[in-house]
Amino acid sequence: MALTEITQRANNRGGARQTTLFDSLGAAQRRHKRTRKAPGQENTHGENSPPDEAEQAAKRARTRDTAVTDAQPQVTLVTRPFTMLGVHAALRQRQRQALAPHSVAAGARLAALVSPAARAFRVAGDGAGALPLACKYGGAARLALVDEAGFVSVFDTRRGGALAPLQRWRAHDNAVFDVEWCGDGAQAVTASADETCRLWDVERELCLGTFAGHAQTVRAVSWRHGDAHCFASASRDGAIMAWDVRCNRTMAADGARAFRPVNVIARAHPAAAVPRARRPVAGASVTAVRHLRHNPCLLASAGSASEAVRFWDVRMRVASRASALPQPVAASLLPPAARRARGTSSLALDPDATRLYAACNDSAVYVHSALAPARPLARLAAPEFECRSFNVGTAMSPCGRHLAAGSSTGSVVVWELDRFGTNASGRRAVLQGHAKEAGCVAWNPDSTRLELATCGDDGILRVWHEDALLAESASRDP
Repeated sequence: MALTEITQRANNRGGARQTTLFDSLGAAQRRHKRTRKAPGQENTHGENSPPDEAEQAAKRARTRDTAVTDAQPQVTLVTRPFTMLGVHAALRQRQRQALAPHSVAAGARLAALVSPAARAFRVAGDGAGALPLACKYGGAARLALVDEAGFVSVFDTRRGGALAPLQRWRAHDNAVFDVEWCGDGAQAVTASADETCRLWDVERELCLGTFAGHAQTVRAVSWRHGDAHCFASASRDGAIMAWDVRCNRTMAADGARAFRPVNVIARAHPAAAVPRARRPVAGASVTAVRHLRHNPCLLASAGSASEAVRFWDVRMRVASRASALPQPVAASLLPPAARRARGTSSLALDPDATRLYAACNDSAVYVHSALAPARPLARLAAPEFECRSFNVGTAMSPCGRHLAAGSSTGSVVVWELDRFGTNASGRRAVLQGHAKEAGCVAWNPDSTRLELATCGDDGILRVWHEDALLAESASRDP
């Protein structure tokens, strides 16, 4: 009987309540349950009489309904609920897939970095082992290495065979902490623990002048971009000094030239900010200094007092009186999660001169804007990266896609950067080549080749270069 006929008959009986379609459906189900046979019930037509066709069709329909009802829970168990988290995960997956070809190409280049035994050099000074303290490239081939014995070694990384210095001379009677090539590569300036800087003619190994004025170890030097006459130095005495080889020069009796600074920024990074202090606040060590490219008169500095980066104009006298603290033209704010000041180890500027990378002693590298200093734009960290001293260096590749940083664990971490200068993808390469702290890293300025130099407290200088076949064989049979 059709469902509409059942509803019509029920309504024709009359009554206070109008029967609905759902009531009729319930009545039909109850009637079907009464007329349904039990499993062991005998056939009403007799034991040997076959059932009629209508009864067989009803039995087949009941069997199909029971099978569908029993199978339905199994289908719902494997059904995954739709949530907004799945939508965001799918969106992130599509974004990663869109960037995958670009990231895979960069990852393949980093994976091909190898350092064979022939490209390693053990530093030795006066017959004994000496720790290398800094290395810098001057041009596409020459690499300068300075050590704690006061020597400067120059290598040609394009030559095959074993890595050996082409030139080596004693530049200072004390440890040399930094070296910086001049723009044309003919000259280089060194910073030493004897409280002086010296300018050298590299080809002739001749000292062109001594720059004296600091009261403690000179930690870092930086040439002004596009200028072969001006550079800045940073020292443990807390001062930053600006030098010009064209002025403030005196001649000694032996013909040596001595220079005085043209500007002094004392207590550039005070150890503690004490307002209305009767005594001048002592300056903390200035660990890094870097000239900016968009304005050659500006330089950035970092110290052991905090993670903040300060910006200075070397044309200005920053302190009006001796007891006054110097005031920078700009300064970056501390990281939001910084509970206490830990200090900064090194600074690196990207090729576009828009971002500044600061390696801090909280085992993180902070990305700062070089154009509009404020809070850090991003934070780079990795389980393999640890910065527990002020000797851990950073370096930016000439293409601006890779940031290398040494580590107190002996590893060298190379992050892949996106177009915003951050590491949102988390892709990185870890170079295991030193048994002790890897302090200094330097990229070859030739953008057509990927070459990295690293040196550590194990007294070894290593040169890493691209070789996909050698890297694949080394990974299979280390």
